Amino acid sequence: MARMTQDVGLNNYAEKYVKHLQEKYTCDKSIYHMADGMFGEEVFGAILKYIDEYGNKITLKEVVQDSPWSSGLMIFTHLEMTVEKSSGQVLSDFHNLFSWMVDPSLEDLELDYETGRYYV
Repeated sequence: MARMTQDVGLNNYAEKYVKHLQEKYTCDKSIYHMADGMFGEEVFGAILKYIDEYGNKITLKEVVQDSPWSSGLMIFTHLEMTVEKSSGQVLSDFHNLFSWMVDPSLEDLELDYETGRYYV
């Protein structure tokens, strides 16, 4: 088996949340260099920005949660949120949204996108 970077990405819950936001709000989406793979290749993450119904500027950024090794580097990501309120106050304590959960019962499966669980 060839060794390679496995960009696992967001779990199913995070993907559904982002899709919901894109359907509800007018969002600006951009891509940025999030990490380097095992051979120096770029691994990209997404940044989603929108203004909610209260005038708050919301930024969701896909970031690396964990990068274990299993026949190559596996990159699991989750979301970090920053809120700039209409008053100008910035709240950035909303990190680790929709994180993958370590579950030893998955030892033969490695990961389950639907439930957001992995064991590597």
